[in-house]
Amino acid sequence: MEKETFQFSNRQEYIETLDSVMPDNYIMKRNLGAGKTATYLPVPIQEAIADMMFQEWNIIDEKYDILINEIVCTVKISYVPSYPGANEQFCTGSAAIAIQMDSKSTISDFPKNKKLNALEYNLPGVRKRAEGTALENIGNIFGRNIGRKLDKDTSLESNFKIRKYGNKEKTK
Repeated sequence: MEKETFQFSNRQEYIETLDSVMPDNYIMKRNLGAGKTATYLPVPIQEAIADMMFQEWNIIDEKYDILINEIVCTVKISYVPSYPGANEQFCTGSAAIAIQMDSKSTISDFPKNKKLNALEYNLPGVRKRAEGTALENIGNIFGRNIGRKLDKDTSLESNFKIRKYGNKEKTK
């Protein structure tokens, strides 16, 4: 019988890693136009982190809808953290992208001016974005707080005085 190995020795090590922040050299910026940018952790990096953090993980459910001229995708991910005794957990994420249309088309031109094979090209991209938003929900290491003005240490105990259960000390 093969001995199972884990990335973390216990849940606390796993949680501490989830709360850590990715180095700046992994973080990307995308120009959104009109002087706005989006800061994000690329999905391939998130997937590589998931491969390290989890014993196993899979997209177990995905759903697609078309709203006017956009594809909306929602995915559900099943994962088992890589520490002894970890239970299966779940997270979901959603994303939407515009369906490709001929240049100078307007929303009212849909679906008449939809590009040929647009869904074939758009489905993988919206699925990856939904996967990325699902992984972001798990923790900082997956990019949850990128672009937010938070200290590197985002634990509640370090930022607020938390009263522990059973502690009679009052906070002011």
